[in-house]
Amino acid sequence: MREDAPRGDITSRYFGGRWQMAKGKIIAKANGVLCGLAVARYCFRKSSFCTDYADGDQIKKGTVIAEIGGRLNDLLLAERVALNFLQHLSGVATETNKLVKLLKGTKVKLLDTRKTIPGLRELEKYAVCCGGGQNHRLDLSDMVLVKDNHLAGLRSGALLKRIKRFRFWRSAKKIELEAATLRQVEDFLTLPVNIILLDNMPLAKIKKAVALRAKLNPQIKLEISGGVSEKNIRTLAGSGVDYISCGRITHSAAALDITLLLDAQ
Repeated sequence: MREDAPRGDITSRYFGGRWQMAKGKIIAKANGVLCGLAVARYCFRKSSFCTDYADGDQIKKGTVIAEIGGRLNDLLLAERVALNFLQHLSGVATETNKLVKLLKGTKVKLLDTRKTIPGLRELEKYAVCCGGGQNHRLDLSDMVLVKDNHLAGLRSGALLKRIKRFRFWRSAKKIELEAATLRQVEDFLTLPVNIILLDNMPLAKIKKAVALRAKLNPQIKLEISGGVSEKNIRTLAGSGVDYISCGRITHSAAALDITLLLDAQ
């Protein structure tokens, strides 16, 4: 709100109605999953805000999401910020829900990533949950995820030593290792870790990794990442993995079309 009007709303100050009252309706212009009501309510905190819906509800085109009322200038000041959050977060929830529906009937869970807009991570990850997905890790402090660039800096045989040391000091934290080859998968299955991430592997290799897991260490979970889309997610889920992570649901979700119609009194 401060960013949008650092020195006030000069348009409404000189061309609006300072004491004029108004009512408005926030209306969905497309089908989707609603998210961001608490943020919108806060934006309109100087006005009345009434809704029969909750975050996570399925809404249809034409749905009156909320009715607002108060001084016209207050409504105009909050309008754009409230809609920006509602549209973006509902878009994330809707995109997530599309993939979650495609996973229905499987045991695979859809996870988000850290590919979020700086400053909006908690809200975007909340939107993922509203769409039926699950959060992977909120930030770099949440859990260990050893990727190829970490491995490049480790000497031969150092990985197991580092894992044991970490387990001693931070036993409650999960450890995940990223594997780009089946050889890495086989090696990692002998280590005391929780999850192995199969990074950008083709389906044939994913199935071989699942078979290796069943043979060597069934307790370790397998996650797929890279190239996930509506077209292939169901096929990938049938490979026998536990998780599928997708950055697109946060970094590329299209905003849900939502508008505000005002009626001055």
